Amino acid sequence: MTIDWANDIDWGDAPAWFAFFISVGAGIIALVALGYARKSAVSSEISAKATVRQAAAAERQVELAEAAAATQPGSRQDQQDQPGTQSGSTLRATIPRQKVSYVAWWIEHQSNDGYLLRNIGTGTARNVEIDESRIRCMVRSEFPVAELPPNASTKMLLSTSLAAPSKPGELWVRWDGHPEWVAVPVP
Repeated sequence: MTIDWANDIDWGDAPAWFAFFISVGAGIIALVALGYARKSAVSSEISAKATVRQAAAAERQVELAEAAAATQPGSRQDQQDQPGTQSGSTLRATIPRQKVSYVAWWIEHQSNDGYLLRNIGTGTARNVEIDESRIRCMVRSEFPVAELPPNASTKMLLSTSLAAPSKPGELWVRWDGHPEWVAVPVP
């Protein structure tokens, strides 16, 4: 059986033409949605990697703070090394455990351009500032912050533009008592 295109098909069938264009439009919409889904998957993967980097940086900050506290005079290790003191487990039982005070940072994504810089440590950070010279996008914030107690946060906006199309992967933070810049991953 062969199709006679001139006689077997009614080229004036308006509902058929309407259905044809609707199906072509649906196919185009599906292709666009596929593109958005792929971009979303890539963004999710980048966000997951940034979260892992941020957790590792927070753990490293805790380790550094504990190491710094252990080297301070009057620490438990310092007392163990002194002559004439008890050693081992009896020392641990007689000397009350000191609470280590440290500052650690975490950045939380709030909205499109909104972020929170949160102190997740146990100590208060004073005169907190970020290094805006390392950031290529527009920054709106209240830095330097005079005091940021534990679990407190400060808001900031990291806005992209045509001149600075991407947000930074990390912010560099310093505060009183810690003069070196510390990298804090941006999710």
